[in-house]
Amino acid sequence: MADRQKALEWFRERRTSVMMSGAKAMYNEAVKALEELEKRGEGKWIVEKDEHGVTRGRCPKCGMVQYAGYTNFCPDCGAKMTEDGT
Repeated sequence: MADRQKALEWFRERRTSVMMSGAKAMYNEAVKALEELEKRGEGKWIVEKDEHGVTRGRCPKCGMVQYAGYTNFCPDCGAKMTEDGT
């Protein structure tokens, strides 16, 4: 999170100082993407059993279900998962 915040500050600073419109647009896109990641937040896989007794993880942000191999990010909404749920 601290690295993401540093990157966001860096891109915000650069977009105000750059003169080339293409570079300014690139910095604006980077700021927009990083701000979107900030909104997604962090979570922890909610471990539960499905109707067949199979263990699965559910994203607390969007509800997406993942069965095998919990990832560090929800593949649907991009929320960062701080623990793997196991």
